[in-house]
Formats: sequence, structure tokens, C-alpha cells
Amino acid sequence: MSMRLMTYQAKIYEDPSDEKVGTCISAYMENCLLFIIQMDWGGIAYDYSKDGEVESFVFFDLENTNKLARSFQARREEVFVKKIAEYFGRYKRSAKHEICKYCDKRGITYMTHVHY
Repeated sequence: MSMRLMTYQAKIYEDPSDEKVGTCISAYMENCLLFIIQMDWGGIAYDYSKDGEVESFVFFDLENTNKLARSFQARREEVFVKKIAEYFGRYKRSAKHEICKYCDKRGITYMTHVHY
């Protein structure tokens, strides 16, 4: 018997201005865990990375993924990532930061990582 791993994704923000400089922020649910991934390329990213790309991540464990999902009254994973994208999409490039602020105010903990 094989176990199928379900992954759901919703784009929170994508900078449509230029292929050489930009930002893309997405929410992913995989194995009941939430991940927020921000990819920056070009521009200031070259100050931090040889290839001009910087990826930053916000990870939630199961308990805190569930706390955040409850705050959005989301019971299904695919609905949850869509609600995250809809709510935080208005913050555009600052969406990842606003997600962290939202969680901090509610006692929802997370881990972060940046890859240069």
C-alpha cells in the first residue's frame, strides 16, 4: 500500500513588474504542516547572494499550524492556504512579515530560515 502525500499551494503575492527583479510569496500545506516561502531575485538580492536569489521560509509545527488554521476558521488544508493568500495578499511584498506579526499577536510560534 502506498501513502500519497498531499500538497496544497496558494500564491500570496507575485511581483509582476520585471522578470529580472522581483518577489514571489506562497503558502504551502504538506503533510498537515504550513510553510510560507518568499523568493526574492535580482536587485538587492545580489547584495546577499552570488546568484541573485534569496529564499526565506516560515515553518509551522502541527500544533501551531492548527492554531493558525483555527484563527481563519479553516478545516480543510486547501481552504486554509487559500484563506492565507486572500487575507495576506493585500500586504504585497510585506506579506511574510505581516503573517509573522499576526502570529506573534496570537501566540502562534514558528521557525524561520533564510537561504542565500
